[in-house]
Amino acid sequence: MPEMPDGTMSHILPISQLWRYPVKGLPGHQLTRAHLATGAHFPGDRKYAIGAGNAKIDDGIWRKKAYFLQLMSHEALAGIDCDFDTDQKGERIILSRNGEQLVNADMQSDSGRKAVAAFFDQLLGGQLRGPTKLVCLDKGAFTDRQAPLISLGGSASLAGFADLTGTTPDSRRFRLNIIFETTTPFEEASLIGKTLAVGDVRLDVIDPVERCAAIDVDPQTAERGPHYLPLMKQVLGHTDLGILAVVAHGGTISTDDRFSVLP
Repeated sequence: MPEMPDGTMSHILPISQLWRYPVKGLPGHQLTRAHLATGAHFPGDRKYAIGAGNAKIDDGIWRKKAYFLQLMSHEALAGIDCDFDTDQKGERIILSRNGEQLVNADMQSDSGRKAVAAFFDQLLGGQLRGPTKLVCLDKGAFTDRQAPLISLGGSASLAGFADLTGTTPDSRRFRLNIIFETTTPFEEASLIGKTLAVGDVRLDVIDPVERCAAIDVDPQTAERGPHYLPLMKQVLGHTDLGILAVVAHGGTISTDDRFSVLP
């Protein structure tokens, strides 16, 4: 059973993982460094989303997650590997499953976007209200909140959740942008109201990350497990894992860096 935080934690937090999820609901990829812009989302995160058969979506318009394909309702998404190839010519998405390439498309072209949409129509068509559509936000991100926030969490919380639920620790289950090293599960909640600093970067921590049924999906098998939120509520008294922060001052961070905790 995970140990509950006692309200104290280290003032030095080594960064162990950086994650970007370019397409909402699809697997992401790890980075070794990232440049955080003041007042912005994590770079390249949730830039694209795939409509769940709802016509009321378009490029440049943020919508709530119910409008889009998401793990909470479409666990098959976890079984699709998603790679991005970005160069001066634009962005290409490569979708594959079990090592077999299924789609290689230009995200900036109509034909490429239609190819991506057609793939998900075929994969999930029977579960959707209508045809899918790939949309893009050049400014902003298709995160659950429209405000420009980034998400962070402690390594001990990942292990604590796994211990509680009998699952394997896996940061992909929670889709956080930044993982830092901690010793006690869920202790990052004590950082709310404080500032994390590394170099010129300042992150003002404002809220916990409230979890939804997406965490029931095993990122390794793409299968939906038991509903874990009631267990979290019963044992922990909450359903939070991770924290949300505003980039108060931008700069570059890397997995070689360590956050300092400021008052």
